[in-house]
Amino acid sequence: MSMFIKNPDVERAARELARLRGTSLTEAVGQALERALASEREKPRPRPTIAEMKAATERFRKAIGLDKRKLNVTKADFDALWEIPGFDPKDDLS
Repeated sequence: MSMFIKNPDVERAARELARLRGTSLTEAVGQALERALASEREKPRPRPTIAEMKAATERFRKAIGLDKRKLNVTKADFDALWEIPGFDPKDDLS
């Protein structure tokens, strides 16, 4: 596998780093990338905003086809989901 560095200043810097460390160019670039990645991973990730979460939800809904479905659910229908058949909370009161 190879990597072509188009910027002559970047190539010069990579070669200088390898020379100063006494390593190969591959090793110097690899170490520099690992150090940079470790630094990036330590940075706190910003929490998504409400708008970003809504946008992500909408993209997901479209991706799986839920944007084409229209549900006609009332509050009574939703409340019925919480009912336990045969259980009357009034009977449990002492």
